Amino acid sequence: MSVLRSGHRRGLELSPVFWPCLLGFLATSFQVLILREFEVRFQGNELVYGLVLAFWLLGGGLGSLLAEKKFIGWLTPARFYRGLIIISAVLLLLLRFSRFFFAVLPGELTGPGPLFLTAWFIAFALSLPLGVLFVYNVLWQKGNLVAVYQLESLGAAAGGLLVYLVLIPYLSSWQTAAVVIFLTGPGMALASGQKRFFTLALVLLLAAGFWFGDRPAERLYWRPFRLIEVRDSPYARLQVIKTEEQVSFFSNSSIAFNFPDPAAAEEAVHFAFLQRPEADRLLLLGGGLNGTLSQALQYPQVKIDYVELDPTLVELARKVLAGEPTGLDDPRVTIHLVDGRKFLRQTPGRYDLIICNLPEPATAQVNRFYTVEFFAAVKEKLSSDGVFSFLLPSSETYLSPERSLLLASIFNSLKMVFPVVEIIPGDNNVLLASTGRLETDLESLLAKYHLYHLQTVFFRPEFLRSRFHPLKREYLRASLDGITNPGLNSDRSPVSYFYQTIVWSQQFPGWSSRWLGQLQQLKRWWLFDLPLALFLLILFIFTVYRRPTQAVFLIPLTVMGFTTIVAEVALILSFQSQLGLVYSRISLLFTIFMAGLFLGSTLGRKLRATLRAEHLVAVQTGFVVLLVLARLAPGASAAIVFYLLLLAMGFLGGFLFVVSNVIYLRHRLRYGLGYSLDLFGSFLGALLATSVLIPLLGLELLFGLLLLLNSFCLLFILGRLYLVK
Repeated sequence: MSVLRSGHRRGLELSPVFWPCLLGFLATSFQVLILREFEVRFQGNELVYGLVLAFWLLGGGLGSLLAEKKFIGWLTPARFYRGLIIISAVLLLLLRFSRFFFAVLPGELTGPGPLFLTAWFIAFALSLPLGVLFVYNVLWQKGNLVAVYQLESLGAAAGGLLVYLVLIPYLSSWQTAAVVIFLTGPGMALASGQKRFFTLALVLLLAAGFWFGDRPAERLYWRPFRLIEVRDSPYARLQVIKTEEQVSFFSNSSIAFNFPDPAAAEEAVHFAFLQRPEADRLLLLGGGLNGTLSQALQYPQVKIDYVELDPTLVELARKVLAGEPTGLDDPRVTIHLVDGRKFLRQTPGRYDLIICNLPEPATAQVNRFYTVEFFAAVKEKLSSDGVFSFLLPSSETYLSPERSLLLASIFNSLKMVFPVVEIIPGDNNVLLASTGRLETDLESLLAKYHLYHLQTVFFRPEFLRSRFHPLKREYLRASLDGITNPGLNSDRSPVSYFYQTIVWSQQFPGWSSRWLGQLQQLKRWWLFDLPLALFLLILFIFTVYRRPTQAVFLIPLTVMGFTTIVAEVALILSFQSQLGLVYSRISLLFTIFMAGLFLGSTLGRKLRATLRAEHLVAVQTGFVVLLVLARLAPGASAAIVFYLLLLAMGFLGGFLFVVSNVIYLRHRLRYGLGYSLDLFGSFLGALLATSVLIPLLGLELLFGLLLLLNSFCLLFILGRLYLVK
C-alpha cells in the first residue's frame, strides 16, 4: 500500500529521482554554508568545526531513528522540502545576528558556552529534519533504501562541486544561499502540483532576500562601528572598520591588522634586521600590510619577496589604503600570491632574512608555519649566515602554565632544526634562529640602530633596554625550562594548535578550560589502548552471543562512519602540509569522496540481489588494505595520491553501506537504523578527530588506531560467519 495519499501520487511519480538528489544537494550545501557562517561569527578553529559538524551528524542520526517511529502522512515531499528551506534560511539569519543574543560586541571573542549552545540548536533545528527526510524518502520510494542513498550521494557530490568550486570562491555565504535556493525553485515548483506558484514565489522571495540583504545585514552586525568595506574571498570574509585615524582589517570577524600600527610593524622587522642590517634579500611570509613593508624598506639595499595567501586581502588593502605608505608599490617589493610553504618549496632563491609574520597557531592551517618541517624548509632557503624570525604572543610579567607549554613546544621544535636560537621576552616574544651567530649584546645592537638612523616611533633605545633586561630574560628561560616534555610540533603531530586552543579557553574560565586541560594530560593508554580494548570486548561479546541476528552486520557501518571522517580529515591535513593550501583543490577532495560514495552505492545497487555476508568480508578487507596505504600518505608529494585514496575510501564506504543494509533489511524493515549508525560513528569521528586525536596521537598512531579498529571488525565478521551457526 502506498504511503502517500492518492492526491499526491502524481507529484511523486514525476520526480522519483528529484527528491533524494535534492536532499543530498541541500544537506551538503547548507552544511557548508552554516559551517562557513560559524567560522565568520565564532572565529572558528578546529574545535569549532569539529563541534558543529559533530552535532550536525548526531542530529541526522537521531532524526533517522525518530522517523521510524511515526510517519506523518500529510507531510508530502513538497511540503517537507519547503519547510526545510525555510528552516535553513531562518538559521542562517539567526547565525548572522547571534552576537546580539549573547551580548557580544563585533570582533569580540565568543566563549565555548555560546558556541556549544548554538551548535546544539543548529543540529536539532536542521540536521534532525534532514535525518527524518532520509527515511521518509525511502518510504516515498516504497522502501528502496539503496536507490535513495545512491541518489542522495549524487546530489551531495553535485552540491559540493557547485558550492565549493563555483559559488564560495566568488560569493558570500548569503549570496551562495540565494543561488542554492533559487536553483531548487523550478524543480520544486514542478513537483508541487497545485502549490507550484506558491512554491516558486517562496523560493524567489527567499533568494532575493539573501542576495540583496547581505551587505545591509553585515552593516547592522557591525554597529556601532563604521563598516566601510566587506569582501568575500575563498579563505575568509574580510571586513574593514574605520575609527578616527585608524583602519582595522578583520578576517572572519577577528582582527587581522590595523593601519597604521607602528608598534607591531617595528617589532616584526627591526629585531631581525639588527642581526643582519646589511641583508640584501628578505622573504616576508604574511603580515606585510600593517606597515611592516615600509619599515623593512628603511634599509636601502634590501629587496623583498612578500608572500600573501589571499589576493583579495591585498586588493582590498590597495583600495582602502590608497595613498598611504604601505610599501606595496615600491619597486623593491615583489608580491607573491601563494601559500607560504608552497612558495618555500618552489622558490630557487636564498635569503639573508626570513620573517614569518603570521598569527599564532590557533588553527591547523596556521600551525603548519610553526612545525619542525616548516623550520627545516626555512633553513634550506637561508643563506649561510641567514636569520629567521617570528613572533609569539606572551607577557613580560607572567606566563601561565598553558602559555608556557605552547611556547616551549614551538621553541623546542625550532631548536631541533637550528643550532643557534634566541628568544627576546615581551608582550610578543621574538624568536630568532640561525646557523650562524646571533647578537645579544645590547650595546652592539644599539650601535647598529644609530648607524641606520631608523625612523621609528616605539622601537627606540629605551625600548631595547627594556626588552633585553636580564631579569625578564631569566624569567622567560625559567618558565620554558620548567616545562618537561612539551612535545615537538610537527606536521604529523600538530600539538601546538591544541595547546593554543587551551590558551584560548583560559579566557573563559569554566568547564571548557578544565576539560581541555585534562585532555592535554591524557596518556596514550587513554586515547589508543583503552578504546581498542573496549571495542575488542564489545565485538567479542557479539561474537559469542549465539542467537542468530543479522543486526550485528550493521556494526561495520558505525566503524565505517568513524573511519571515513577521521581518515578524510587526516588526509586533508596531510595534503595541506605537503602541497600547500589551494582552496579549490582542498574543496575537490570533499567532492571526490562524495563521488566515491555514489560510485560505491551504484555498484551495490547493481549487485543487490546477490549480496551476501561474504561481500561484507571483501569490502572490510578493502578498508584494511586502504588504511595501510593511507598510513603512508602523509609523506606523499603528489596530489593524485590523496585524490585516489579519498575516492577509494568513498567507494568502499558507499558499497559497505549498501551491503550491510541489504543483509539486514532482508530480515527486518528498519530503514533508519543503518543510516543512524553510520552517522553516529561519524559523530564520534568529527568530535574527536581534529580536537583530540590528531594533535595528541599524531597521524601515524591515528592511522594505526583506524587500522586496528577495522582489522578487529573484519575478524568479528569472520567470526560471526564461521563460528556462530
